Amino acid sequence: MTLTQRIKQLFERRNLAMSDMWAISTGQPVYSKFTVAKAVSDGYKINPTVYRAIYLITKAASSVPWMVYNEDNEPIPEHNLSKMFKFPNPHISRQDLFELVFSWLELAGNAYLKKVKTGSSTKELWPISPDRMGVVPSKDIEEWMLGYSLDSSTRVDFQPEEIVHLMFFNPANPLLGISPLEAVSKTVDTDGDQQDWNKSAMQNRGVLDGILALDREFVNQEDADLMSEKINESFTGPRNARRIKVLGSNAKYFAIAATPVEMDFANSRKENRNEIFTTFGVPPQYAGAQESSTYNNYQTSELIFWTGTILPLLDDVADAFTFNFRDELTETESIGYDRSRIQSMRRALEERVKVAKVMFTMGVPYAEINRIFQFGVEEFEGWDKSYVTMGQEGATPKAADETPAEAPVRGIDNLVSLKKKYSL
Repeated sequence: MTLTQRIKQLFERRNLAMSDMWAISTGQPVYSKFTVAKAVSDGYKINPTVYRAIYLITKAASSVPWMVYNEDNEPIPEHNLSKMFKFPNPHISRQDLFELVFSWLELAGNAYLKKVKTGSSTKELWPISPDRMGVVPSKDIEEWMLGYSLDSSTRVDFQPEEIVHLMFFNPANPLLGISPLEAVSKTVDTDGDQQDWNKSAMQNRGVLDGILALDREFVNQEDADLMSEKINESFTGPRNARRIKVLGSNAKYFAIAATPVEMDFANSRKENRNEIFTTFGVPPQYAGAQESSTYNNYQTSELIFWTGTILPLLDDVADAFTFNFRDELTETESIGYDRSRIQSMRRALEERVKVAKVMFTMGVPYAEINRIFQFGVEEFEGWDKSYVTMGQEGATPKAADETPAEAPVRGIDNLVSLKKKYSL
């Protein structure tokens, strides 16, 4: 090979995305070190904040139905994939399947679904635990990957087109995801240590509070230890908490540690809780933090939770589904989810529509309303004119050639049409 050919080959190589994969032997399966088993044992099962955050996310994200949509964002319920997403597996419901998938994403950063096809059509989706799946990088630098390996085998068990791989993007390794729990694991560990401390503080005040020096001689160390045990029996345990005892023999007390009150971790545990919720994208008020929760900010926090956490997550999954099922979709079709089923989004839309209707009846042109609320209505004749004229009895909707019922306000009144046409 000539020097010119070598230089040309160098510049033709494109798969240079991985920063921590170059040192790994290509062609060998790579398994995630942050496993589901580790995430459950070290976080999900022992930390109530982690459990609550993942519970809320998985329940919310899995409640939304999936379907194929056309270029006008209209559902195609008769499409094979729409039917498959409704009943993805004969042994597990749609809700349970997606709860499992989203919990894997939050715990381990990866989730895998195996396609089961009849001919060229996918009929079923089967979940595979991220702990059992490994990604096999390609030996050819111009390829992305060879496929997937199952249960630590050294072979490729599944081709890339057989598996739907969902993940939270990891810039260091685009082949494997990174989970929110891994990012906040130190805070979770700290919170667990503080729980252990508080438990010990409840049982025996947590630390040695001080030393008793007695004006007497001990025959040996065993004699001193026996006296220490008797004193501890009198002072430690929940029955002796905050009690005062008087000792003789000219005993002198020397404080050598902070009191349990001074070592109370309640406030710092709230900070841990808020940091964990923030990492997962769950507002503390929505998760049940009562110290700053009211009915109004609960509703606001619910909307923030959906718009800031759940919808971006669902959008990522929708994009991944459309990509992975592209051989079963036309160029104008895509896989999406039904936003009209989301209660908080419906309430937000209804509030926008109410305000828009009031503005319209006050004389604000429809074009301005459309700009403010981003309804996405196509321009029509007269939409930049006010439909209100002032009379002796006040403002009344009126157009030159239309009755009020025929005015564009009919588009605002029809909530069903709006929900179908406009997405927040």
